[in-house]
Amino acid sequence: MFFKILMWLFAITAYFSTQTNCFEMNMTDYYKMPSLYDFDDYDRCLTEFNNLSTYCFVRADVIPKNDSVSWRVITEISKYNKHHFNHRHLYFGLCVKWCEDALSQFQENGTDELFAGILTNNTKVNVYLNLFSSEATNRDHYNILLNKCLNLRLQKNYGLKAESVIEYCNTNNKTIEEDSWNLSFYIVVYVLICLVILSSSYDFYLKHKCNDKVLTDRDHYKAPQNSLIKKICVTFSVARNWYRLTQEPTGKIGRDLRFLDCFKFFCMFLVVFAHTNWVIFEGPIGNPYEEEQLLHTLSGTLLISGGLITLTFFVISGLLLTINWLALTKVKSDLSLPEYIEAFTKFNIFRYIRLTVPYGFVLLLSGVYFENSGGPMWRHILEREQLSCRKNWWTNLLYVNNYVNNNERCMLQGWYLAADTHSFILSLVLLMLANKWPKVRNILFGVVLAIFYVIPGIVAYVKKYSPIFIATPQAQRDSFIENEEFANFYAPFHMNFGCYFCGVVAALVYDKISSQQLKLAKYKSFQILWYLLIPVGVLWMFSAHPLIQHYYKVPPRFWGSVYAAMQRNSWSFGVAFMIVGMSARLGWILRRFACLPIFRILGRLTYGVLLIHVFMARIVLGTIREPIYFSTGTMFAYIFFNLTASYLASLILALLVELPTSSLLKLLR
Repeated sequence: MFFKILMWLFAITAYFSTQTNCFEMNMTDYYKMPSLYDFDDYDRCLTEFNNLSTYCFVRADVIPKNDSVSWRVITEISKYNKHHFNHRHLYFGLCVKWCEDALSQFQENGTDELFAGILTNNTKVNVYLNLFSSEATNRDHYNILLNKCLNLRLQKNYGLKAESVIEYCNTNNKTIEEDSWNLSFYIVVYVLICLVILSSSYDFYLKHKCNDKVLTDRDHYKAPQNSLIKKICVTFSVARNWYRLTQEPTGKIGRDLRFLDCFKFFCMFLVVFAHTNWVIFEGPIGNPYEEEQLLHTLSGTLLISGGLITLTFFVISGLLLTINWLALTKVKSDLSLPEYIEAFTKFNIFRYIRLTVPYGFVLLLSGVYFENSGGPMWRHILEREQLSCRKNWWTNLLYVNNYVNNNERCMLQGWYLAADTHSFILSLVLLMLANKWPKVRNILFGVVLAIFYVIPGIVAYVKKYSPIFIATPQAQRDSFIENEEFANFYAPFHMNFGCYFCGVVAALVYDKISSQQLKLAKYKSFQILWYLLIPVGVLWMFSAHPLIQHYYKVPPRFWGSVYAAMQRNSWSFGVAFMIVGMSARLGWILRRFACLPIFRILGRLTYGVLLIHVFMARIVLGTIREPIYFSTGTMFAYIFFNLTASYLASLILALLVELPTSSLLKLLR
């Protein structure tokens, strides 16, 4: 029976494979469009001339021209917006001196007809212009000149014109002046380094002062000190925190759930994969058709459906919250109202401090101005983030950044932390209500699950959104600015709470199985269902295939909303089911693999990687001087480098900030 079901699943997957809409790109027509990126030699422009040299990054929108072949191709290619960039919107890197030389060859009045206007009606571009408000003088000086220059190229090669506006300009003599934000970061780093050196030295001194030959080095660094003062003094000890990072899980719950570290690592790998590609889309690409063609394939369906992976973290968070709450209620189940208030306050304060201290450090780093060691898009990719963080840091620290100032987000990935925080608070309230009135627990949880299960469908129906959030190439290129579906359909807490609460229910089921010592592994039907989750999960990602690849078939509004409700919540239910099964020691070789010691470290570093990986990707992509050639090999090279660099940075963050903070919080309890 089991193998028959597997055969049917593979047959369905094969059907989807054969039904892929293999879009055929007409490359002859494709090359009739202007390139998305046209950059002058950045380094030569800023070094060739002894006097002041200026290089400007310019945004342009092609003006419609119905009798132009190039414009017709732009319209035809760009209409496949799920897979293609908006080829009307162009990036130019222009050397002012070379533009002046090119225009000087015309008669004095001959260049007036080249001017097509300043770009003012593009709201996405205006967000950048507002952030780079200090560039107003450069825009006044060079907007008209550079518009003529780029139109000279467009008209000569494609018979088109474009409106344009300068985002920013770089010169060969600009230096970064250290301000209060930069100085604050340097002071924090200096204090952390001093604390680590002093604490590590003191811990080393205590080890030798003890002079106990029975204790090994590891035993000393694992053993707690015998006084509060000493415990505080060794909080920042690198050796002690390293052993905390690598220590084996303790207790029955720790051993049962140690496979979660593997889950967290592989989910974080896929998150880094997706976000590195997003930053690549923000950068200059010489062959965008490669990315566009990739998204038309079966692999493209998987890439677009990959947003489901993030939901796994919500399930794990809900699970861990509930386990901690159940541990408290087992000590004392009958809590008074003041005790409920005290528990609610402590849970939230300790969580806020534990998450926010490393979060705040990375946020501070994200707002630091660096010398432009990159190329023409360094400021577009990196400084936009710096300016957003300096302006909207408070939305991140208050965890409201998934609702407030959506167009000027600092650390875009922070939407997850905001949604997770709101879900944490509501779940804790529901757990307390269920503990206070256990007779209504099942009704309460059932109603909550039903409400938040259907909310995504209601939002999709009312707002007329696509049943699945599609991160289009242009949306990623614009860093999701002015993307209504991301702001209202993907990032809000109410769209993801159902997934979080699946983790809460999974913890309750695990607790019951564990307390009653039920042996789920002996039930063959349960084993079959559990093993089927793997192929069903892959197939579930392909279920979005008709919505992604069939361009002109708009699903009925009602059934589209039904799918919107089912897609993310059913995935989370499957993840919760898998966690319960694996905690009951199902999985055979899969569970053994997931429990390998290496994942103990990699899993515990995932929070730091979540915080730092986009910054690392921006650093790398910001150094690009000219459009890169995109290929699968290039993509994986960037992903591998970003993953490695992010884990190394996360290790430093854990040893210097995250683990010391956690140690201090334990002392306060």
